[in-house]
Amino acid sequence: MEKYAVPNKLPSEEISIMAQRKARIKRDSNKIVRKPLPENRKTKFCKPEFFIADYRKAERDQMRIKRNFMKTGVSLKDKKVEHGRLILVFRHRGKYIANKEVMHMLAKLGLPYKRRAVLLELTEGVDAMLKMVEPWIIWGYPNIATVRELIYKYGLFKSEDGAKGPKKIPITSNKQVEDKFGHLGIICVEDLLHELLTVGPNFKKVTAILHTFELRSPADGWKTARKGKLRSLGGEAGFRGEEINEFFRRLM
Repeated sequence: MEKYAVPNKLPSEEISIMAQRKARIKRDSNKIVRKPLPENRKTKFCKPEFFIADYRKAERDQMRIKRNFMKTGVSLKDKKVEHGRLILVFRHRGKYIANKEVMHMLAKLGLPYKRRAVLLELTEGVDAMLKMVEPWIIWGYPNIATVRELIYKYGLFKSEDGAKGPKKIPITSNKQVEDKFGHLGIICVEDLLHELLTVGPNFKKVTAILHTFELRSPADGWKTARKGKLRSLGGEAGFRGEEINEFFRRLM
């Protein structure tokens, strides 16, 4: 039955039913209609077992971290290396990590995503962070050839804050290096390499502008499926020393 202007009451004057119908159709068409979310955007239902498993993983990580620090502490004496040495760190696994503290440490090291690599100065603070994220990283001491290849093949600058354009700028010329670091006395790519390899006085300023190196998994695959186990226990993770250079040849 068609609706009148006043519900449940006969009209006091002649009313055009067709005019009311057209007005109602127009009004309804102006209403916002919510489209259903696509299949991949719908909220995924998670079973309670998923959260329990996450909690247990995070708890095991916390126990591992405490055990590591109880054994060796924060000191670098166990590795017999000097403070200030250049290290190369690669995150090889862990798209999602249950332990939020581990995720925070990886982001602080400059490794928020898989298959990223960074150059760092080895200090007691960095060593402590490496211990916390040990199952997800591979690290060691890079040589000249490895650092040179990383810069020439995968070197990127971060764009300046508020600058328009791409966030990652490939290093393609000495002019770019001079524009970025000329005030520090670094005017070409070779000067940049020297500053990194010697961990010079401007090392932190240089690495703050360098973007993390975006690499891939080894071309010939992983040697073992136990990527989360330490190298000393037959896995892939952890400290490799000078062997990191052979590993990076397989990545690049």
